[in-house]
Amino acid sequence: MLILGLLLLVVSGAAGVLLIAYNQGGAEQTVTMFGRDWTSATMVEAFVAGLVVAAVFLLGLWMIMSASRRARENRARYREVRREAREAARERDRLAKQLRTEEDRREPATETMVTPPNNGTPTAPAAGKNQTGAPPTPRHAAPAGQQPVITNIKPGDSPTK
Repeated sequence: MLILGLLLLVVSGAAGVLLIAYNQGGAEQTVTMFGRDWTSATMVEAFVAGLVVAAVFLLGLWMIMSASRRARENRARYREVRREAREAARERDRLAKQLRTEEDRREPATETMVTPPNNGTPTAPAAGKNQTGAPPTPRHAAPAGQQPVITNIKPGDSPTK
């Protein structure tokens, strides 16, 4: 729309300048441009032609202004969306940090002492094993029968990096 508006502006401006430059005056005028007689026009016809050229000029000007207004609105919307995205990323990072600190504050589950029935003295479970004899499960292990979540985010990294 901008290019068409500029084209209309230039064409109507050039037509107006040429018509004024080649105006000879009198009751009836012969429109001569580029060494050629185009038509004969009365004063009323010349006035109407000037109005048409002015209307085309104003149409081109309106098209340029509306295109620039639309571009300005699009830039403003784009800036607003980028600002909201930055705020959302800050909020996400803040919540992730808060979640990490809460997980770090939580005490790991402690294993209980088992009392054998024969002598009554407490014994600690074997290192690296729990009461059932199986190796200990990680702190965030998936429940039995469920696949663990696999991510490529290392501890301490932000998901946006």
